[in-house]
Amino acid sequence: AALLEVAGEQMRDAVGYHDFTSRLNKALTPAQRVKVIEYMWQVAFADGTLDANENHLMRRIGDLLHVGHGDYVAAKARAREAVTGNPSN
Repeated sequence: AALLEVAGEQMRDAVGYHDFTSRLNKALTPAQRVKVIEYMWQVAFADGTLDANENHLMRRIGDLLHVGHGDYVAAKARAREAVTGNPSN
């Protein structure tokens, strides 16, 4: 509960994504940052639809986390397969 409270406070004070992604860039390895993108894709696919805003947000976060295009596409495919059972759905 305390962690969620602190996260909520920081989220309210944040102006953009850079504060969060810069912390992740410092704390995580490149492979771990790819995993973050993969998990975020799983959330995006969870409702069975992917809209343009989700797609744009994911590309932006991927860029801010310095995830290369190949790793980004592979993470998206793995996430889609984990959620839908089909990597090309």
